[in-house]
Amino acid sequence: MIGQYIHFSESRTIALKEQELIQLLNEARMAYYNTDIPLMTDAEFDQLEDNLREINPESPYFSTVGHEGEDSGKITHAEPMLSMGKAKTIVEVFKWMDKLGMPDDTKWTLQPKIDGLSATCFYSGGTLRYVATRGDGSVGQDVTTIADYIEDIPQSIAETDHDIEIRGELYLPKNTDYETGGRPLRNNCVGLVNRKENREDLRYVRFVSYQTARWNPSASEAGIILWLKQQGFHTVEYHEARSRADIESFYNDYLQGYRDQWLYETDGLILTVDDNSLHREIDSRWVVDHHHHYALAIKPPSASKKTRLKAVDWQVSRQGALIPVALFEPIELGGATLARASLHNRAFVESMALQLGDELLIERANDVIPYVKENLSSSMREGESFMSNLAPSLCPVCGSAVVEEGVHLKCSNLECPERKIQTVLYWVKESGMDQVAEATIRLLFDKKIIANVSDMYKIEASDLEGLDGFGDKKIYNFLTQLEKVRTMEAPALISKLGIPLVQMKALKKLGINSMDAFMAFEDETFVIGRNILTWKRNPDNIRFLQDLLSVVNVQDSKDIQTLGQICMTGKGPMGRKEIQKIIEERGYEFSSSVTGSTTILLCENPEGGSSKLQKARKMGIQLISYEDFLSE
Repeated sequence: MIGQYIHFSESRTIALKEQELIQLLNEARMAYYNTDIPLMTDAEFDQLEDNLREINPESPYFSTVGHEGEDSGKITHAEPMLSMGKAKTIVEVFKWMDKLGMPDDTKWTLQPKIDGLSATCFYSGGTLRYVATRGDGSVGQDVTTIADYIEDIPQSIAETDHDIEIRGELYLPKNTDYETGGRPLRNNCVGLVNRKENREDLRYVRFVSYQTARWNPSASEAGIILWLKQQGFHTVEYHEARSRADIESFYNDYLQGYRDQWLYETDGLILTVDDNSLHREIDSRWVVDHHHHYALAIKPPSASKKTRLKAVDWQVSRQGALIPVALFEPIELGGATLARASLHNRAFVESMALQLGDELLIERANDVIPYVKENLSSSMREGESFMSNLAPSLCPVCGSAVVEEGVHLKCSNLECPERKIQTVLYWVKESGMDQVAEATIRLLFDKKIIANVSDMYKIEASDLEGLDGFGDKKIYNFLTQLEKVRTMEAPALISKLGIPLVQMKALKKLGINSMDAFMAFEDETFVIGRNILTWKRNPDNIRFLQDLLSVVNVQDSKDIQTLGQICMTGKGPMGRKEIQKIIEERGYEFSSSVTGSTTILLCENPEGGSSKLQKARKMGIQLISYEDFLSE
């Protein structure tokens, strides 16, 4: 279920061993930085980190930042993009200031901690050379192509004497016209940045800058923001403070107004020693691995409001778990109207002792996701069970018996229609079939045209004729989307099976480049390997895979010598995945960025002036139009 969080009770997290905690945290990091489906709230993530710190404060986990994305070109940061230490109260902030021991007249800068996707734009000679995400802090993902769509990332700047990185946050504003589908803005932003086709929607994404690297145009952090604004960049709001009273006053202003008024979602403030000439000396007093010591993230309590529980809607996931969703009287919170929130699982509902009509305290976890923080009515009936009046004994979709399995209630029917629908929707999403809507899949189920993923590949045009909303164009588009994913390499198919943490990069590291290698794999050394073995032990999973293999053309992935590396810029006459497929069929390797290994740059017009074209000319790379290349 999109937007579903997993609830970790305090007793459970305390009992987790170090490696289990690290595994959970790394899974959460991977989801947070590389997907549009978060695994847990910020508060739950912080709680797990606190528990790990209690067990082993020297854990190697704390020397990493973020999480590496999928291989689509890597950028090694000249200066690491580190995280920050955290404070949850103004008292903790003052303790941190005491530790720094700065003079009383020290100038501080406060700015919003924006809940987006951290990125950096590198300019050399005034020309944009690349855009990269933070990644793991040392190596980020090359996303230079997004600059063709995002107006806040200029192709050139006036500063030509110094190499400079402009660092900031990619985000969707609160008043965006983009259709979010009810999902958090950050998750939608990540999805758009990672999208490989239909990228025009990237125009909704903003880039807000707040920092420079490699060269500082000012010795003041506030001065850097002012300089960025003068250069035409979209910049963050900021506040200069010279006393603790001023810091506390701005913090209160943030809680009471700014976090609702600012158009970017935030999850706190950043407090920094304004004089950046002091930063190196401050860092020298402590080990710098996970974060610098001259700045601090102030993460306040999430905004909250009271309301009444009207109903609980139980939704069925592709694994058969019944996911409870609280339906409550609408409230205004953080500039949004809220009327529903996930209750995670059976155990969470039971721990809340929920009953209809209860008074609930709703938070926006991370100031974004509606979250049931507390049942204010439960204290009067301690010990009573919720099970008799809220939990279904039968599946709400198929009417089959419900069984308890761990923290969940599960539908016992493997043939439950909703389980199958959710499985197909997952495959459609993971395959990049962006033009196939959920409503389309549900219609095909209702009309009994499909009952599983493999059935989709058996659809012919005649099966769709006469269906509501299916004209000739939609039929053509649907069948075209299917054909795009009818043939794929084994790692691509395996990565779409829904095995936790198993993606293309992981399969490459494990040496799994064919279906035979996948079925023969038995290595339990790493978590990813154990996840594969667990998945294969389930006979239903094997049947699902066999059905897929009967309709999908699967090829082994081989490391072969190529004719060279080809990169693309601008808009081609067909989708990028289609052009990429042609590139690879002709014996070339596709690259998302222009590098020293690039042989050819495909473009709309070889005489154009984009940053990629200018860079390619300087490097002596051959420029070929899409028309000429595709007509060969």
